[in-house]
Amino acid sequence: MTLSKNPWEVPEWHALGREASLVRHLIGSGATAIGKANYADKIGEYYTAFFGLSVGLERLSKLILVANYAIENSGKMPDEKVVRKFGHKLINLANEVEKISDRMQLQLDYPRPTKEISKKILECLDSFADARRGRYANFASLDDPNLTASEPINKWWGEVAECILEKHYYGKVAQKRVESRAKSIDSMISPFTMVIQTNESGHTMRDVESVSIRIDQNGIVQKWGRYHSLTIARWLSNVLSELSHIACHQHGIDGFFGLDEYFHSYVVDDSFLKTRKIWPL
Repeated sequence: MTLSKNPWEVPEWHALGREASLVRHLIGSGATAIGKANYADKIGEYYTAFFGLSVGLERLSKLILVANYAIENSGKMPDEKVVRKFGHKLINLANEVEKISDRMQLQLDYPRPTKEISKKILECLDSFADARRGRYANFASLDDPNLTASEPINKWWGEVAECILEKHYYGKVAQKRVESRAKSIDSMISPFTMVIQTNESGHTMRDVESVSIRIDQNGIVQKWGRYHSLTIARWLSNVLSELSHIACHQHGIDGFFGLDEYFHSYVVDDSFLKTRKIWPL
């Protein structure tokens, strides 16, 4: 089916394009930040990552729901009230996207990631979207110290990072190498070095060996945290790409023309997701 209008003359095309551009860069900034975040000089990168990824993945999911709504309603776009009813719960949105994908029998190159790390990431981002438990947890904990355990960075390290370390560090050659080097560094500089740092879990580190081990653990968590976050974005981008093609070329809904192009850089193989540090491509 050919386009019925010049896209430049379709207001919905401009609106969807602006939203897609926003989402593309939100996810990119989040993925880039989670690959930099650490307990020392880049603690703020965790929050940049949580904001970018949680909002970006939420709005990408909603673009998919909007496309599905338009397809099911003969090209009619949802009004603001309908979009509001989609909600903000990231896990619920992801589940709804999966239902749409199954119902439409989309042929995806990259289906929904099912590994435990990806699930934990989605849970943490979903929790961050909750104002009291996530975005405003620092303020909320001022009058309720019991909320510290659910503080976003603490939660990320306790659930996502530990899951990553279980798979890629504990009991592996990497752990022996890291701990051996940490002991050597400690023996060389601890006699004249004072250390006091607070790690992501809120624990104080007062010796060179502990800090050295944590630095190397950070590197592992940064790489795999970024990768698994991007696999979620890749799946959603793949779904939107297929759905926007159907909306435009099978149902003649001009607003979705070329929408997939905003997300091409996320629909790439693992070699890019594991090694590329700056996003979007």
